[in-house]
Amino acid sequence: MKKRHLAVIAASIALAGCSQPAQTQAPATTAPAETTTVAETSAETKETAKTEEETTASAGGMYQPGTYEAEADGFGGAIKVSVEVDAEKILGVTILSNSETDGIGSKAIESLPSTIVEKQSTEVDAVSGATLSSNGIKNAVQKALNTASGNEEANAALDEKPATLFDEGWSVKPKYGIVKGNYFKESQVFRQGHTGVLEVVTSDEGELLMVEFNETGRPNYYTRVYQDQGKRLSEYNFTMGEKKGVALIQGILAAEQQMIENQSLTDEIDCVAGASNSVQQSMIPMAAVIAERLDEGSTQKYYSIAEDLGGGLSGKLDIVVENGKIIDCQYDEIFADSPEEIEDEVLKPHYRTSKYYSIYYEEPSRIGFNVQMDALNAKVVETQDLFDLTDLPATEDTGDYKTGGFTLRNTAWDNYLALAKKLHTEMVNDGVIK
Repeated sequence: MKKRHLAVIAASIALAGCSQPAQTQAPATTAPAETTTVAETSAETKETAKTEEETTASAGGMYQPGTYEAEADGFGGAIKVSVEVDAEKILGVTILSNSETDGIGSKAIESLPSTIVEKQSTEVDAVSGATLSSNGIKNAVQKALNTASGNEEANAALDEKPATLFDEGWSVKPKYGIVKGNYFKESQVFRQGHTGVLEVVTSDEGELLMVEFNETGRPNYYTRVYQDQGKRLSEYNFTMGEKKGVALIQGILAAEQQMIENQSLTDEIDCVAGASNSVQQSMIPMAAVIAERLDEGSTQKYYSIAEDLGGGLSGKLDIVVENGKIIDCQYDEIFADSPEEIEDEVLKPHYRTSKYYSIYYEEPSRIGFNVQMDALNAKVVETQDLFDLTDLPATEDTGDYKTGGFTLRNTAWDNYLALAKKLHTEMVNDGVIK
């Protein structure tokens, strides 16, 4: 993960010179002149400095009246502000320049200055969906106020580059156990050809059990490795996060969590700045479509099981059934949230991705993991048999390198069969398959 960097800007502090009163030599006939001791000089200097400090803060007020400029990092770059104060109040805040995203960070640019003046404080709530832009404005204003109050030393801490949301990380670890319910799915092509897919699972009582969104990059995407590539569990999140300070998955997870917590697909979502386009343009519209279908119910049932496989891997099997037939069977193995949790040194770089979606994972069985699992899905849908692996790739050791290449048995097949057995039992007991 990209490490946090500190940008330290040295603050120059103007030191006021202190002059001592001139001493006049007394005539010989008068009493000896009083001698100014070191202690008295020190006290006199401190008193002068104190007087100057009080003058700077406008004779006991909070600020030295005037207009002060300062800047701090927002989401798109430096945000420069002008702050006008009198001795006791903030009179006005003006944004002088910024590079924030139109329609997202610009909302903070438009509204926060007046809020700060109204509240007479920078301790105000960030604008929804524009957290980094909001923090940049608040930090810039606070730096100007620190200067106005003679407390420029405090600006050094504000000059430290704030930790980005990307630095805070995210979790892709699936919830262990079985999830089952009514299944709803929508897909949509949006913004130059990206494809969004939203899956929703509800209980018979209408409780939202799962909300999951994924996006596939458009076929003509400008980075070839992400063309037609699912992004949720791929390295795309690291590429985006290092550039923008926030990963797509972080915006997606935040939206999904709010929908589950609110038990609503249509309540207003507090989007994550920098990771909101896909949520706003695809996920939210599709959620509204599904919301209209919830009362009608669904003919499709969803069954999922996830378990810890050990070594920093989780196995997850998702099955969708309609009218007693399996119409979708997806198996994947997901890497842990940190390299430290992954035992195999070769696999450590793949943290927060999965074998199916990673673009860099090298499958030891010598056939792409995604190819194998796509073949599994096609076979199960055709045969309605979860356990017949006949003719599937990498189910046994075959061939040799010299004569035509070889494959090794993929250990993932054993993991899949173990989960399939448990999920099959669950579905039979529920009467959704025979």
